[in-house]
Amino acid sequence: MAGATVGAGVGLFSSMKRAPPRPAPVQAEKPAEPAPPVEPVADWCAPGYEAIAGGCLALSASAAAPQPVLLYLHGRYAHDAATEEVDRQRRLGATATARGFAVLAVRGRMGECTAAELAHWYCWPSNEHNEEGGSAVVATWAGALAEAHRRARSKTQYVLGFSNGAYFAGLLATRALLDAEAFVIVCGGPVEPVRALPRTPPLLLLSADDDIDQDDMIHLDAELTREHWPHDSYARAGGHGLTDQDIDEALTFFTRDKETLPLEPPLSSHRPVLHAHEVVAEEPKL
Repeated sequence: MAGATVGAGVGLFSSMKRAPPRPAPVQAEKPAEPAPPVEPVADWCAPGYEAIAGGCLALSASAAAPQPVLLYLHGRYAHDAATEEVDRQRRLGATATARGFAVLAVRGRMGECTAAELAHWYCWPSNEHNEEGGSAVVATWAGALAEAHRRARSKTQYVLGFSNGAYFAGLLATRALLDAEAFVIVCGGPVEPVRALPRTPPLLLLSADDDIDQDDMIHLDAELTREHWPHDSYARAGGHGLTDQDIDEALTFFTRDKETLPLEPPLSSHRPVLHAHEVVAEEPKL
């Protein structure tokens, strides 16, 4: 029996030795991160800007201190009629760099406006019909913003949007699509709904007395007040546009972005009031 037991043990031991090893558990590979969008070098920069991948960058060559980056969102314009936009971009760059800011101008997408007659215009997502494209647009700025901050030696950023770009600037703020210290909205309006978020960066609303969009700006002011969103609102004489006065007051607001709102002392412009506008056929603005 002892021999039989030993033999059985040897046979069991041999059987165990011959058993194939268990395969190592296979770990599922993590899906590859999508590559960030690669934008071409801009070919639409105003004088005073340097073309970089995804945008136009204006820096002060003589500034010793870091330069906060101002992201500029243009108003809509046709691809074959960019003269006025080039002038706005040029004036903003010259004034901002003289006051210690860097400016990164980016461009909207052709055909982003929802009106069919604006298919060949550069536009931004700016209403409830196309706002879902906002995140994808912001993603295309990653490389240009990183380069701008690297060269400006500053992590601080502000946003200034004019007209169609003002609606998008408000969308960025109220949907938390882009982090910025403060936003300036010039001649724009709200994208509904406007609701307060856990973080509510300060907003400045700039409108013009002879611009029909001023009614939208007054409405946006009321909605921000209802939501207890820190903001300030001013108006100037004249019509729709990005004037030197608007640029100067936007830059002043950015330098005072840590102050309690409304500003005290206030900016030089007056408070907006509802005006009777001549009834005319309104152009599609979005």
